[in-house]
Amino acid sequence: MKIERITPNKIKITLSVEDLKEWDINFETLTHNSPEAQDLFWNLIRRAEAEAGFYADGSQLIVEAMPLKNDGFVMIITKIEEGADNQLQRYIKPREKKETRPRKKVRIVSNPLIFAFSCLDDVFLACKSIKGRFSGESSLYKHKEIYYLSPTILNDFIAEDIDVILSDFARKEGASALIKSGELAEHGEVIIENGAVENICLYF
Repeated sequence: MKIERITPNKIKITLSVEDLKEWDINFETLTHNSPEAQDLFWNLIRRAEAEAGFYADGSQLIVEAMPLKNDGFVMIITKIEEGADNQLQRYIKPREKKETRPRKKVRIVSNPLIFAFSCLDDVFLACKSIKGRFSGESSLYKHKEIYYLSPTILNDFIAEDIDVILSDFARKEGASALIKSGELAEHGEVIIENGAVENICLYF
């Protein structure tokens, strides 16, 4: 198991095949939010607190799980700051340190959105086209001369519009999005880790 603090609000946890065997869990049971997956998640949060200083209390979380080629997987856990749109079910209030109620179930997301761009200019145009509509986290990666924008859309009502607009400039990763997410997390060059859409609109 490897825990990395990517940013103050995001950590990356890599779990090996041996870790999965120890917890008697696989990717399918993880993404179906089984009791075993919930136990694993809270154990990882405790370890992230101790090893990386990543404290989730009082924050909402989004958890993305991505399989790796070696049959392990990567979990990206992001804290959403106060005031962000919190209507989606995948955003949850984590347990408090003094638990007086059963801990709430964590929704683990396994279908990330990824758009592949052939050039950076198209990325800039696409981000500017969704300015004012997009609300959420977004990251920009580069891998094998292709740019990949990965947005997390916080508002379900505009998700389809954003999808259509971005698809005018890029190729949307379909069934292979999970595999591509794992590949980017493991081998991709991070261009903008957080707020890619906002920063591109602001500075370019």
